[in-house]
Amino acid sequence: MLHFSKGNAKLQKRLIFSLPAGKTCPGALHCKSFAVVNNNGKRSIVDGKENIFRCFAASSEVQYDAVFNNRADNLSMIVNALQNGSIVDLIDDSIQVHRTKSIKLVRIHESGDFFSLEYLLAWLEVAERNPDLKFYAYSKSLEYFVDLELPSNFYITASKGGKFDHLIDHFERYSVVVADEQEAESLGLSVDHDDSHCFGDKPFALLVHGTQPKGSALGAAIRQRRAKGLHAGYNQKNKVAA
Repeated sequence: MLHFSKGNAKLQKRLIFSLPAGKTCPGALHCKSFAVVNNNGKRSIVDGKENIFRCFAASSEVQYDAVFNNRADNLSMIVNALQNGSIVDLIDDSIQVHRTKSIKLVRIHESGDFFSLEYLLAWLEVAERNPDLKFYAYSKSLEYFVDLELPSNFYITASKGGKFDHLIDHFERYSVVVADEQEAESLGLSVDHDDSHCFGDKPFALLVHGTQPKGSALGAAIRQRRAKGLHAGYNQKNKVAA
């Protein structure tokens, strides 16, 4: 079965599915980061040439063995299932194993993205099989969604900052990563802390968080927010601000 988590410090009471960050994100540009295993067996992070902010999910893969291994396992199983035609059953069966009565949401890709149209279509069929669940995802693979009819329980938020930003106007809902609340306000956007905006009909902002490259402007913005006692990240003690 595929690996799912049942929430994290930011998101509660939902199933969360992930693939390796960056490596499965064909549309990533400004957030392109991925974990690599070095010759000494240790992991490190690699940022893309046009990276502006580091993907928090890639940092988690460097830091935690289980995160790295589970996402790698998921990708291996997904690829094999695509090849042998069992992809829909694999995803659906895995959801049934992991779901509980209290779970009504499934977030697709805390890390990773829809790396092929066939893979996306499999998730859409899974959503149709489970009308009692709400499936949602952020994506930079925007070219797959243009003119594609989605099930009523499948919610996609276009993620700005990728290779296909020229298609962003096709989506009523998109997200923008910002340095702080002031930047969000200047753009006329509200900040989402719990993915609730993913079910609305307006664009919204996400505050950059996680470990950023040394000397980066967004890393400095996170430190400034922390120094002012403002939101600077997510942890288990405080589900919104850290």
